[in-house]
Amino acid sequence: MLLVQGCEQPPLLERLQARGILRVATVAGPLSCYLGEEGPAGLEYELVRGFARDLGLSPHFTVYPNRLSAMEAVQRGKEDMAAGFIIPAALDTDAYYVSAALIQVQPRFAHFMSYRRFQLNDIPAATVVVPEGGYADGLLRARGLTPHRLEGAAEEAVLALVDMGLFHYTLTNDAQLQAHANFMPRLVPGENLGSPLGVRWLFPRFYDSSLRDRANKFLRRQADSGFLQALRDRYVEKLPSRDFVTRRDFWKHVQDRLPKYIDLFRQASQETGIDWRLLAAIGYQESHWNEKAKSPTGVRGIMMLTQDTARQQKISNRLDPAQSIPGGARHLLWMEARIPDHIQGEDLLWFTLASYNIGYGHLEDARVLTERQGGNPDSWEDVKQRLPLLSKEKYYRTVKHGKARGGEPVAYVENIRYYYRLLVYWDNAERGLDCTSPNVSPGR
Repeated sequence: MLLVQGCEQPPLLERLQARGILRVATVAGPLSCYLGEEGPAGLEYELVRGFARDLGLSPHFTVYPNRLSAMEAVQRGKEDMAAGFIIPAALDTDAYYVSAALIQVQPRFAHFMSYRRFQLNDIPAATVVVPEGGYADGLLRARGLTPHRLEGAAEEAVLALVDMGLFHYTLTNDAQLQAHANFMPRLVPGENLGSPLGVRWLFPRFYDSSLRDRANKFLRRQADSGFLQALRDRYVEKLPSRDFVTRRDFWKHVQDRLPKYIDLFRQASQETGIDWRLLAAIGYQESHWNEKAKSPTGVRGIMMLTQDTARQQKISNRLDPAQSIPGGARHLLWMEARIPDHIQGEDLLWFTLASYNIGYGHLEDARVLTERQGGNPDSWEDVKQRLPLLSKEKYYRTVKHGKARGGEPVAYVENIRYYYRLLVYWDNAERGLDCTSPNVSPGR
């Protein structure tokens, strides 16, 4: 010990910069690190990448099965920091250097929808299931309650078990509940418990505090610039959502209808290069994956194709999903080819979907109105604000293709974006992919 203490080592931060890599322990989840439509994403993932850039380092993420194992990896020196939407327990401040709070969250009970709200005084404490260790365990024990601890389970896994009705109650926090609301429709928020707590980064104590100190400076800048709030808005507060019935029915249909068609969506994806999950989202928006669907206007089948589209795509039976699904995919490519070449990325995708719904001519009219009003005609976010104007005579009489129900394609595109996001999250979870996995989807 005397020899070690007598040897002056360079600060941890200098050693990391010499190595060039920041090793990060995290967990899988929408608030930490997951694989989304465009690749790795997550509140903590984005923030840590910014921190690594600030240090001139390349982040290397390792996904651990739960927060306890991620923290232990830091304590063993295997990782340089833990960043997995961790709310440290009181004892953790002695075992780790703990950063300033990234955001504050409110501890909150949640329950399976068929059970009444948790009441501290009249429900046995054993019915409250929580992950092993952590803040929830400590909060309940401080109230004289003994929670049912699930060894090795992540908080996200506990929430899923309650959503499935396998357990009745848990103690989590408002951010987790909001982030998982679209994925777990039967998980009902309950009463708050105690005061807000901070989500923090953890660093090993057997080194100096230089990395933690630099992290605190970085976090202060992100708070002052509004970036921390922007992340909270994106991943917690302003997530697109739908009512309970819509969410419940979607997940029910994922289980009982999608398996019948999933191979057809995948085959159409291989033929066209379009992500099968996007094609499935379109099919769900069109027909709720009902191959016999028919609208009052005469469009039919799982992709709700018109007779003209069926003839163009050489489809003899629109009610045959083996014809309708690849035909709809080919038609989508045909619509995409009509969009100006300089429009790329997500704007190209959303314009293509809007054309699929309302027709290319009306989309062009909306782009004309956008340019007249000083907006960007190549931006979906700008054009979608003008599409509803096509239903007003003041505007539609000034454009080439006349009147249209312009609000419909806006809702259509936003619904598909919503279902697509859910399907990507579900599919990656089913395949065990996380933010460290390559995006192996056939989509573009």
